[in-house]
Amino acid sequence: MNQETDPSNPTAFGDPSPKKKPKYSEESLPFLSFSETMTSAEPEESPEDSYGNSFYGDDEAEEEFVSSVEVPTETEVILDSGSDLLNSETESGLSSSNFQSLEGTPSPEIEITSATSVEVPTETEIISELESDLSSDPEIDSLDPQNTEGVPSGETEIVAESEFDSSNPKFSPSVSSKPEEAEISIPVEKQIQKKKPKEREASSSVFQHLSPEQQRAVQTVQGPLLIFAGAGSGKTRVISNRIAHMIQDHHIPAGKIVALSFTNKSAKEMGERVRKLIPRNLLKGIALSTFHSLGLGILKKHIEKIGYKQPFLLLNQADQEGLVTGMLVAQKLEPKRPQVMEVLSKISRIKNSGPEYLEMMRTSITEGDLLAASLFQQYQDTLKEQNSIDFDDLILLPSRLLLEFEEVREEYHKKYQYFMVDEFQDTNPVQYVFLRALMGESDNLCVVGDDDQSIYAFRGSDVSLILGFEKDFAGANVIRLLENYRSTDIIVSAANSLIRHNVSRRSKELFSKVPGALKVKYVERMDEKDEAEWVVESIREEIIKEARKGSQIAILFRTNFQSRPFEESLRSRDMPYKVVGGYNFFDRKEVRDLISYIRLIANQKDDASLLRIINYPKRGIGAGSIALVHEKAAHNKESLYETLFRVCESPDFIPDLNRKISSEIYNFVNLIEKAKKKFSSSPRLFFALRELIADLGLEKEILLEEKEEKVAKARIYNMSELVNMLAFFEENNDSGDKPTLFDFINRLAMLMEDEPSDEKEDNRVQLLTIHQSKGLEFESVYVVGLEEGILPSGRATLEDQSVDEERRLMYVAMTRAKRHLCLTGAANRRKFGEQLASEPSRFLKEIDPETLDWLSNEETRKQETDDFLQELEKLKTG
Repeated sequence: MNQETDPSNPTAFGDPSPKKKPKYSEESLPFLSFSETMTSAEPEESPEDSYGNSFYGDDEAEEEFVSSVEVPTETEVILDSGSDLLNSETESGLSSSNFQSLEGTPSPEIEITSATSVEVPTETEIISELESDLSSDPEIDSLDPQNTEGVPSGETEIVAESEFDSSNPKFSPSVSSKPEEAEISIPVEKQIQKKKPKEREASSSVFQHLSPEQQRAVQTVQGPLLIFAGAGSGKTRVISNRIAHMIQDHHIPAGKIVALSFTNKSAKEMGERVRKLIPRNLLKGIALSTFHSLGLGILKKHIEKIGYKQPFLLLNQADQEGLVTGMLVAQKLEPKRPQVMEVLSKISRIKNSGPEYLEMMRTSITEGDLLAASLFQQYQDTLKEQNSIDFDDLILLPSRLLLEFEEVREEYHKKYQYFMVDEFQDTNPVQYVFLRALMGESDNLCVVGDDDQSIYAFRGSDVSLILGFEKDFAGANVIRLLENYRSTDIIVSAANSLIRHNVSRRSKELFSKVPGALKVKYVERMDEKDEAEWVVESIREEIIKEARKGSQIAILFRTNFQSRPFEESLRSRDMPYKVVGGYNFFDRKEVRDLISYIRLIANQKDDASLLRIINYPKRGIGAGSIALVHEKAAHNKESLYETLFRVCESPDFIPDLNRKISSEIYNFVNLIEKAKKKFSSSPRLFFALRELIADLGLEKEILLEEKEEKVAKARIYNMSELVNMLAFFEENNDSGDKPTLFDFINRLAMLMEDEPSDEKEDNRVQLLTIHQSKGLEFESVYVVGLEEGILPSGRATLEDQSVDEERRLMYVAMTRAKRHLCLTGAANRRKFGEQLASEPSRFLKEIDPETLDWLSNEETRKQETDDFLQELEKLKTG
């Protein structure tokens, strides 16, 4: 990206002089206008930009995929709360209003409704009823929409970490053939007025238990504000109290406030804290949301302006994998999952980084880059043909709408006037453009973050955005929250000494008043097995001697593959443990199969779902028959289902298919068509889903597959839980419109992409990657595998930026610990079956030796021998 278009460059969006207001336009933001893929206002001219939420990266492809589908606490609540719905009399008095027809020819029209690491409710119509506040009283969930200026009556506002409601099917904005050039005036370096706002008497609850710096952050309401919030500095409390202060003491209407975060969990926590500080009735219309949820709401209202139809479908990660797998198969390749994940990761980087990144990949010498670049356009075209979007589109497409359509800009500029962004260091350039376009003339922006904790470069996050904030907003107030309330002073000092070696950072020193006698310990063992045995035995002693719960202890590693020896050691001692981001509800085969049936019933252009379930339950339609159908569909440029439909109309449509296979295809298509009618006519969607399970004979199929009755019952129960989720979803929809199957599908897509949750209390030792540990804390932390090639990663080059990112990752790991921090490594590690010598991580030598006890392999062996001899001597004398 050149200097003129780099968002971190103060002149990127226009003249920094306050005399001339900077302007946003497509010309100044080339990464929003892929020349090959961006469509004009005329939908038929060219395919649309699309692609999904990139929660996986080059280094972290596997681990990020696993963590992204962890069922969040909110989901667990939904499952638990909905488990008895089928046995209750929820059918009584149900509305029989017409459900959007799914009959007839396969239609790509689909509707959207939800969001994950990504969520929002109202006005943006988001399913906030499901995820927002299951525990709150009905009063806040059923609040009337706020009639503030610029908000059409009848809209529902965003409350807490909302989600989607179904949008008005009658809403069909006109599509202009040639939109006027969008120029949004945004004050990039607007001088801050020196006039101080009138002081108001603040409510005592807002400032209770806050430090002077935290109070200052809460009180600064007008103009741009940058809060550097160090690890454990209480930033969530500051954000929540600031919102409460704005509403209660400054009398700012809640509907004028947008507070954005990156996860549903943090949005929910914000909402819960604010509701404890001020009366619920004052929160009407507040937008506590994620970027993706807010973008989704905008798309639900205006996506037709850029050539999509209502309703549209949000693809989850499994759908994206299926799509790319199909493309690779069509090119006569035999795709393995790592290759599929790499292609998806690179496509996502293209969408988050822009055309220059695509051109770089096209001229690359690596096979992976060239493959992804060659598939990018086909991927985009396929999404457009299916009237589908992915998670990256939840930011990219709303940005286009705000930049290209004046009426859209005006609507949101009138609606929102105060903006807050949490974890700002994780923002990528497209998210920043979205934010600035949403703000318009307003400069009331508060960003909270810590450049030392920026660890998502592989997802496109750009640490220069937080470092360059004061250039974009001249005169911005800057507040540093440097007191760490989590960790002991020794742990904080050790972490400070490490991160000090990063060059591209804002200079700051955290401090802690929490006393601690224990130094940070580094222990080197002989190999990875020996390392795991030592760590697990140390944990066992902690649990016994310190009376510490397993859930208060974490083993952190760089990548998932490192967990195996620790799992083995824990199992050998019968110690319960939990691999965060491991196998979960939405990963289970029976659940994914059933979701694929639902998706195909809603959208017959969903080839990935069709390929998953066409032969489940078994129908005898083998790979050869599927290949013939695939070839015919590609030749006719139609979906697989459309081709199957033609086979039903004319058995000779594909001459090489034998009559038995044609008969099975007929049965399959007939089943889908009947299910479409049932979902269209049933007074409740979950009734139709129960019938679908019965018609498919899935219970019988599972009983035949599983030898153990207990396992079979568990799988059948999982399917019933999905029915419960749908019933609960219908019961808790307060939008006023009847929820559709598309709404539920998109809600599931968001849940399947959601972040892991740490809220469930148990007594299991926690095993998780460092990326997954972000935002969490534990009494005792073991950071393992501290060797060159692991941390820092073998993919990290000698470039300063790559090493800096790895050092920040180490810093994040260290600052998760409250009382006890132990670092470990192996002198030898098996790689590709061969035992090789390892070199201790360079980061260990950067830690202040005054805070670190370093025990080499030989020293720990000697200490263990001495301890054994002492115990033996005691036995003799005893």
